[in-house]
Amino acid sequence: MEIKQVSIALKPNVYTTFRDLSNTLSNTLGEYVDNAVQNYFDNKNLLQSYEPDYKLCIRITMDWEQKTLTIVDNAAGINEKNYLRAFEPANIPENRAGLNEYGMGMKTASVWLADNWTITTKALGESKERILSFDLNKVVEEEKEVLAITEKTKSQKEHYTKIILTNLSKNAPKPNSLERVKKHLSSIYRYYLRNDEIEIFVNEEKLTAPNYKILNAPFYKNPDGGSILWKKEIHFNAGKYKANGFIAILDEIQQGANGLVLLRRGRVIVGGGDEHYFPTCIFGSVGTFKYKRLFGELELDGFEVTFNKNSFKAEDDLQALLEDIRDEIRKNEPNIFLQADGYRQRSRVKKEEIAQEIKETFEKKNTSALFKKEKIEQEELKINNVAAIKKNEELINNSKPAETYTEPILIGSKECELKYELITDTESMALYSVRKEEDVFVCKINLNHSFFDCYPQFKKDKDYEPVIRILMAFAKAEIKAPDSGTTNVGNVRNLFNQYILEND
Repeated sequence: MEIKQVSIALKPNVYTTFRDLSNTLSNTLGEYVDNAVQNYFDNKNLLQSYEPDYKLCIRITMDWEQKTLTIVDNAAGINEKNYLRAFEPANIPENRAGLNEYGMGMKTASVWLADNWTITTKALGESKERILSFDLNKVVEEEKEVLAITEKTKSQKEHYTKIILTNLSKNAPKPNSLERVKKHLSSIYRYYLRNDEIEIFVNEEKLTAPNYKILNAPFYKNPDGGSILWKKEIHFNAGKYKANGFIAILDEIQQGANGLVLLRRGRVIVGGGDEHYFPTCIFGSVGTFKYKRLFGELELDGFEVTFNKNSFKAEDDLQALLEDIRDEIRKNEPNIFLQADGYRQRSRVKKEEIAQEIKETFEKKNTSALFKKEKIEQEELKINNVAAIKKNEELINNSKPAETYTEPILIGSKECELKYELITDTESMALYSVRKEEDVFVCKINLNHSFFDCYPQFKKDKDYEPVIRILMAFAKAEIKAPDSGTTNVGNVRNLFNQYILEND
């Protein structure tokens, strides 16, 4: 038999492999944002001809009660010319210079997140709204290669795309992951958010781009000299590769602000959100002042990216480019790297101010009345109330967690599990508890505790993580302390849970 051709069409069961792709939730949601942003740029003049004050708005909404994820944008919609291409896997757009260059984003993202999704779109200047529904199980079981489209007549002035995902997968957003998603998307699309060209809302919260203050101070070797804004503009050309942006020193050391962010076509590829990037050639060793203080953004040109846009190809060329940029920066005097490593005074003064503020705060709260003998005796009676301690332990231990996080812990030579359970509904006055259930240790953390009502940052749903990490460390210490000969270590926790009530 003479073979003259073979089929290279994707079979329906290939869709199931999309679910197992290595990806992050933020990058996956970013695929929908990329499509909307690129659609906006492709149709900017047309949109503004209909609406002179037009602004692109993208809304991502996770409804945990209905278990649906919705993405809505007011871009120009998917027009007739591009509609078929948009739903064919790997059908590459005519314009590969944009954000959706591989033609895979919307399909892979939707299958990664859910079994079922419906896309409703209306293109500006056309009279048809088109609705497509995708059922992963049916597509695979029935080997569907064609999906039906429903059309409705609409005004030519309307324009939108609405994606509703249901029967969500394990990859879909969880309540405890949404803050990280907001932070990451704010970071990825910082360029457009700063230019006020687009608006992104996640569960109705408008995202804002990160913006860090730059150190303005004398060179540390010449403290009496004039102040310098420690920001080095980068405009570097190395053949087909180009880099434009800046390297700067943070005004104050701030966790999560340091590191290098690499962009392409206005979108962050590397270093966004919590995925910090610290090339050694620029940042040096972990923990140094240079490592903690330097930050920067570079828009790269000439580099290709992976299909899910979370890394650059040609890593060796990228490393060489960064080394060349480092060498160029070193030629400047005064040297920004030396300043980042050597500058000390401002941070020390700032911490002294913080220490003074803490002292004054406690002096205001702890009036002399607190130290009267009868007051102390009342507090000690509460501390030694065994029945109350037992009741609070029972209440928190019997509470159902809102969320659970598990990590391994080594006890002697045995690897065990330590499960952290975040409690949001309990009457217990204990801030946290620790107990063992067979081979699993369980630490329950009470987010409903009155301690969290005492401080404004918690009322704004911010800065829980440092306190939670301290409680996690206490739990580990209690679990491992017996190996060092400590007995009755649970008494420390019981006392801690009682004394923390003095903050009420």
